Amino acid sequence: MKNTFKRIKEGAGFTLAETLLAVLILLLVSVIMTTGIPAAKNAYENVVVASNAEVLLSTTISTLRNELGTAQDVEVSEGTVITYYNSSRGAYSRIYKVDDDTIGFIRYYSKDGKSSDAAPLISKETATERLYVTYTGVEDIHNGVITIKGLSVKQESRTSDLATRPQLSIRIISG
Repeated sequence: MKNTFKRIKEGAGFTLAETLLAVLILLLVSVIMTTGIPAAKNAYENVVVASNAEVLLSTTISTLRNELGTAQDVEVSEGTVITYYNSSRGAYSRIYKVDDDTIGFIRYYSKDGKSSDAAPLISKETATERLYVTYTGVEDIHNGVITIKGLSVKQESRTSDLATRPQLSIRIISG
């Protein structure tokens, strides 16, 4: 080391071995950075999507509790369709699955028994990252409780569920 500083002062420069070692160290650092940064970015994106899925599931559960908790004349048909009267809107509403792999809930409002104004239960603005909520079925009402099974959040580009709730039971207060 003393020789290196002495050579620098004298203007002799570096040896070929020292130059190659410096280049090798720089190459190693650059390889680590080029492979590490994309991996860290990918891990960060996965965490953000999982977090958004949890928030979407929580929002869906809150919305379902608000919609069904005070509903009247609640009926379950075909194992996936929930029809009820929403007194705050003064209209009958229906929650149902569009199909197994698209947006899970659609809400219809109807004042005269005919369908009108379809609206998603959860807006597309809430469902970021191309996430959607679906469920596997609905049990008939027992003792004033309706049970939604297999509630899950999925992403269009992935096959696995990002967030799940195997069973959601909601007590219907109004009957």
